[in-house]
Amino acid sequence: MVFKFLTFDPTEDPPDFDQHSPPASRPSSFCLPLNPAGRSFMKAITPRQVAAGASLRLANSFSKFGFWRPSEPLQCPEEGLVKRFSFRELKVATNNFSETEKLGEGGYGSVYKGVLGDGSRVALKRLNRLASQPWILHAEVKLGNMTCHRNLVRVLGFSWSPKRGEYVLVYAFLVNGSLDSLLRGQSTKKIPLDWPTRKKIAIGAARGLSHLHDLRIIHRDIKPGNILLDENLEAYVADFGMALFMDEHKEKAVSEGKPNGEDVYFTDCTMGTLGYMDPERFTGRNSVKSDVYGFGMTLLELISGRRAWETTCLDGSELGLLQWARALFKNEQLERLVDADMPGGYNRSEVEKTVRLALLCTQFDPRRRPYMAEAVLFLEGIISLDRRWEEYQPEDESSGPDNRSSSSDCSCCPREEELCGPR
Repeated sequence: MVFKFLTFDPTEDPPDFDQHSPPASRPSSFCLPLNPAGRSFMKAITPRQVAAGASLRLANSFSKFGFWRPSEPLQCPEEGLVKRFSFRELKVATNNFSETEKLGEGGYGSVYKGVLGDGSRVALKRLNRLASQPWILHAEVKLGNMTCHRNLVRVLGFSWSPKRGEYVLVYAFLVNGSLDSLLRGQSTKKIPLDWPTRKKIAIGAARGLSHLHDLRIIHRDIKPGNILLDENLEAYVADFGMALFMDEHKEKAVSEGKPNGEDVYFTDCTMGTLGYMDPERFTGRNSVKSDVYGFGMTLLELISGRRAWETTCLDGSELGLLQWARALFKNEQLERLVDADMPGGYNRSEVEKTVRLALLCTQFDPRRRPYMAEAVLFLEGIISLDRRWEEYQPEDESSGPDNRSSSSDCSCCPREEELCGPR
């Protein structure tokens, strides 16, 4: 058996723009067997680590990050759509990076709100003093210079100061924070998320992710914490530090089946957040279908209000969100999946179709998952996924990457009827 050593902190990757997230503590390590079949890898991960939803990466991932090589000297990114700021300008904008201006803290740095000299409000990510920080900045700036899309968080600028060891990214400020904070009721603004709003958020996130794929970019960390919302609750995909630029990664590309490259994947280090990573990525394979899987899990969270790794008792078994959704769909009990805090009721037909899309996106075989362009057209009501649904092959409810227990005993509830019954 081949082992890869992973080092991560189970609490280090809260949504970067959430001020309620605690700072990271010291990291811990564990050993993860890479199973080619992809079905038994979760046995190596403890429930505490799964419940934390922590980002993970191989210990040598810094030297393999994106398309840069450690043998190549890193130069300051070129300016284009993205402006270069002096570090002094950003200190002034944030009152010397005052704690009172801090919005949150994530695995790669702290995020602050600030006001530039022209009066515009911005969010600034001050990267941690890690070996990976120049590569993260390069990835974000490269994307910022490539595109400006209404559903991608706009990278406005950066500060590059190797001598100081300071690397800062400047983003457009989005007042409503992350989807994760709104779903959990952790936002300072109590905004009710009714079904039309949730559907709007799903469409916006799908559009942004589809545009990334059109640019041949794999995000690699799609989750509610990386979907930010503006004052109109329009969704923006954020946090591109883990992005893989396919055109710069050709030597690691492998194509399966179709000669036009639709099934191309890239062998690289394992990166992402537990609960949103498809089984393929635990074997070092990355593709656009990896993002599709994360989007499917995000859809299930949008519908249910539950976290991807949150477990629920059903018929005496403890199931993760994906397995629980499969079981409820099979038993025609979708009303139990819908968030009890969703105001104003919901359109059952639309919810059922959206759950179908989520289940298609989270299939074990990546070749059976739809592309994000298809997901956008489906959510907008332009096309039907009936043909794909006819080919859908549901997996066993006890299988999948976010299931924590295959035991028939429900250890989470001594009184099964109370916690396992209808919500």
